[in-house]
Amino acid sequence: MASTSSKRKRAHKGSPKRGSKRASTELLELVHDAIIIRDANGTIHYWNRGAERMYGWTAAEAKGRISHEVLKTEFPESMEEMHKTLFGTGRWEGELSQRTKNNDRLLVESRQAIQSNKKGTAARILEVNRNITARREAEESLRSLSARLLQLQDEERRRIARELHDTTGQSLAALAIHLSAVNERVAALDPIASDILREALQLSQEASDQTRTLSYLLYPPTLDFSGLKSALEWFADGFTQRSKIKVSLDLSLGDERVPQSLETALFRIVQESLTNMYRHSGGTEATVRGRRQGNIVSLEIGDNGKGMSPEVLASLTGSVAQVGVGIRGMRERARQLGGKFRIKSDGTGTTIIVAMPIRESSRDDEYRARGLAPVARA
Repeated sequence: MASTSSKRKRAHKGSPKRGSKRASTELLELVHDAIIIRDANGTIHYWNRGAERMYGWTAAEAKGRISHEVLKTEFPESMEEMHKTLFGTGRWEGELSQRTKNNDRLLVESRQAIQSNKKGTAARILEVNRNITARREAEESLRSLSARLLQLQDEERRRIARELHDTTGQSLAALAIHLSAVNERVAALDPIASDILREALQLSQEASDQTRTLSYLLYPPTLDFSGLKSALEWFADGFTQRSKIKVSLDLSLGDERVPQSLETALFRIVQESLTNMYRHSGGTEATVRGRRQGNIVSLEIGDNGKGMSPEVLASLTGSVAQVGVGIRGMRERARQLGGKFRIKSDGTGTTIIVAMPIRESSRDDEYRARGLAPVARA
């Protein structure tokens, strides 16, 4: 009798553990993400319903197989490096490219952790994968739209600049000539009218100068006909005159022209950087350094202002750029041409660093389409 009672007690004592394990398993089955448990060799031991829905393989089909072979996984780094991190720190996170049973490509956000046994050695690897394919496609569509909007913005700037120069600018110049001629005839007859005409002549000249400056700021013709170096020299000189901020140029960009899209992007980045400095940094000096090494053009635009706080810097690291808005616009220009963009800032100033690849195949086609030939800088 005692023996039977002891067995019941042991059974009763062990049931909560079995119930807890069963509840944990049921919870794993309810999760929409794919949950995989595999050993150190990659052999699958557990495959939840989320994995079945995501990949199309049933648990019976997946268990006992090597996970990266079943899913045709493409890693962002070598498997050796990944395992070095996983087994060294106990965790690994990253994005993986995988395939479903129907060979559809998925981009997944993967989190992996080591489950050690009582001896302290790695027993199993817990893996949770989330399908982010749709999200990435949406982000890429937004980036493509952003790139197109930036391109349209530059084209519209070029068109307005030419209209201002060829129509409004010419009309103002003609107006100044006519006012000057009238003033010469009126001066001897009516001194008061002559003074009014002289003032009108001065105003027309100022309007002409402002129109020409606005036209060049929208899109400097030197960028088309003389190249990036000449355009930056013109802009830096005018910026110093308008803002009273000294800009030093140190440009070694070589004699051969780069593609027009690259020249435009680099010019806009310098223009936006110096404009931001004038508005926000409180600095008195700026430096623009440009280098070409092989097929890479790099720029550094720095100032001696008050710099940015860590909070401001953190707010500017979003993955989706806002088109044409300050630093996010600059980052988007660099990204769409395959370049790298970063910011260094502290209490002694801010530096924008850009490195852009030169895509040689696009250069001649671009210039031919615009009726221009690549020319050497003076």
